[in-house]
Amino acid sequence: MKTKWKMVANKGFLQIFSALLLVVTIMFVSNYLVYKNSLSSIYHQVSENNKLVVKNLIRSFDDVFKDINDIIYMVQSSNNIWGSFEGDSVDFSEASKLYKDIRPFISSNEYIEEIVVFHNNFDIAVTSAGTISLEELFRKKFNNITYNADFWKTLMSKPHPLQVFPAQWYSGSGSDSEGKRKLIVLTGNNKTYNQNILIFLNVNKLLQHVNQAAMMQGSTLIVMDENRNMFLNTEESWNLVEVLNDLNIKTDPEATLKKKDFEYNVYKSDFNEFIYINKSPYEFTNLQSVTDANRQIIMIAIACAVLLSAFLSLYLYKPIRVILKLMGVMDQRGADFRNILTGIAKIQDENELIKAQLTGVNWEMRRSAFLNTLDDDSRSQEAELRMQQYFAEFFQNKYFLMADFQLRLNPNSEQTEMLQIEEFVHAIQTGLEERVGKTFVFHMTNMRFIAVIAIHHPSDREHVVKQLKSFVKQVQEDGWLCSSMLTGISRLYSSKTVNCHKAYRDLTECLLYRNIHADDLVTDFQAIRYTWKVYVPLDEIERASNFLVSGNEAECIQIIDHVFTTNVERQIHHYQLMPIAKTIFYYMVKHLDTSDFESKDILALELEFNQKVEAAFSYESIRGALVQAIRVIMEHNKTEQKSKLNPTSIATYIELNYMKNLHLDHMAEMLETSPKYFSSYFKKTFDINFVEYLNRVRLSHAKELLKKTELSVAEIGEKTGYLNSSTFTSTFKKYHGISPSDYRKNILA
Repeated sequence: MKTKWKMVANKGFLQIFSALLLVVTIMFVSNYLVYKNSLSSIYHQVSENNKLVVKNLIRSFDDVFKDINDIIYMVQSSNNIWGSFEGDSVDFSEASKLYKDIRPFISSNEYIEEIVVFHNNFDIAVTSAGTISLEELFRKKFNNITYNADFWKTLMSKPHPLQVFPAQWYSGSGSDSEGKRKLIVLTGNNKTYNQNILIFLNVNKLLQHVNQAAMMQGSTLIVMDENRNMFLNTEESWNLVEVLNDLNIKTDPEATLKKKDFEYNVYKSDFNEFIYINKSPYEFTNLQSVTDANRQIIMIAIACAVLLSAFLSLYLYKPIRVILKLMGVMDQRGADFRNILTGIAKIQDENELIKAQLTGVNWEMRRSAFLNTLDDDSRSQEAELRMQQYFAEFFQNKYFLMADFQLRLNPNSEQTEMLQIEEFVHAIQTGLEERVGKTFVFHMTNMRFIAVIAIHHPSDREHVVKQLKSFVKQVQEDGWLCSSMLTGISRLYSSKTVNCHKAYRDLTECLLYRNIHADDLVTDFQAIRYTWKVYVPLDEIERASNFLVSGNEAECIQIIDHVFTTNVERQIHHYQLMPIAKTIFYYMVKHLDTSDFESKDILALELEFNQKVEAAFSYESIRGALVQAIRVIMEHNKTEQKSKLNPTSIATYIELNYMKNLHLDHMAEMLETSPKYFSSYFKKTFDINFVEYLNRVRLSHAKELLKKTELSVAEIGEKTGYLNSSTFTSTFKKYHGISPSDYRKNILA
């Protein structure tokens, strides 16, 4: 007992205990101070970040309204379907074109529920689904007590500018109803055009599109038009009268008001002067209860720490005596010192791990600083300071250029699959530094990498470009890194942060404007030669479509190859070839619309084709995707159940017998139906009447004969099914604007 008390009274023990207690006390005092200040600082950071989120959200709203303005303009300036015939009739042919023009706007903008076009003098409305009675449309699909068909007719009877109506709940009463949903309605400006336009926006999808969920939790948003009329409110219980009276939103583009437990931030859009009010909590809720609970935890922890210090002092006293004995201060029996050595070794290992982590964090910070400079808005002093901090070597050289590397992995290489992004970065950076000197390489997205190459003098650019081409060639030959590497090179710029965005824009244009027939995968921005000699022969594409329907795969692909070859010879750009391929695809896929091919399968075929085209490195890849899609369509046509009244059978028969005297009675007799029913069926199936379709087939073959033979015009007319040369000449001139002889002269010229 005396020995224990003697140990407690020992000066060495008291020193250890006091030191531990002091450390614990300082630790908890500092933690308490950090705790007291952390909540307010965290809230301040969250609040500032929320303001940036709201500004980005406003820009997204502006983009939405810009797109809607463009849609309204394009629809209003389209063909007028209301005045084509006298009386109260509607030109349903033009209406069909109009609703086909409307459908892409809805499919490409998920937040647009519907586009409705109507005229005050007609009870017919045109939608993305076709034509429908205006009364039936609002009864079945957009049922609302206030905003019904009579309301919109009354509103549209007088000229008015573009107007936004508040979000309301709409429901449907038909069997195909989409249920109850909250919609915003925009009415187009009808002061100039006689077509009335209503655009229905789905509130939930619109908020998802602008990323409203990114706002701080507890924040709400209200949107008003330039006349301070509210049309969107995410919290319907708002009382804005006092807030609007206290805020000056007429002159200031931004204003802030702190009222009770909330902060109100008001922003005015530069695009359309719409007003956005963001309401966010002024401080975290239940803050006092959290403070009390943490204070109790701290007090308990301090008490436990005091007791722990005492026990630790007893435990550490013996090892310390051994250390002192080794130093010659004390001569007492010691304890096991291996735990101390083990602890030191563990700390050393942890230090090495932390160093590696810090290196990774530092590299990520460098990457983040560089990516920020690529943004057009990153011209702040903060961005400049970050670049100077992380890229001091960058500013030591007067000039720089950027190179863009897009890799396509080798699917047959197991080694490529095992490589990490960091290894790709290291491989590219090492290869470039061996050739051109100091280089920074950054990973962008997927398998895209950006390299920043420092240059001392403008005359060195030519040498750097040659070395880049040599590097890409070596990668291609080795094949271990990727199967192909598409590369773009920017112009030369002075070493300033603001020029990074310009160089990155050059790289983007390199990818778009690269020549489709170039064997070299390296595109130098300075070597780009722009061209607009795009070859899109719609009549030839229509012929290929007819060949596909008739089952003539060879002729169909031969025409497509001719289109591709001609564009290659004209040296058009890669981005110009993609819409040509898509145009051909949609000419072909339309034949599945009248078949028993499931809509989901058509959509899957379309998505697969578009993905292949967008990801294609060369025009051969685009052609391969198109040919594969055509063969899928043709294979389905072959496996369809054959019947006499079948689109494929009809098209094939016309293609094989166009030179004969085909007429409605003959076709109806062959198909064992009446002429009237056959005419109606043909127009519904082929979206064109029988005579016009037959003329197009005949004239298509006539043009080939005019190009490739020396037969007279009369002989060609007879071979293509026309009774005399005058009928052939007048029909040819009606469809093509010139006579057959003039057409032949132009071809020969």
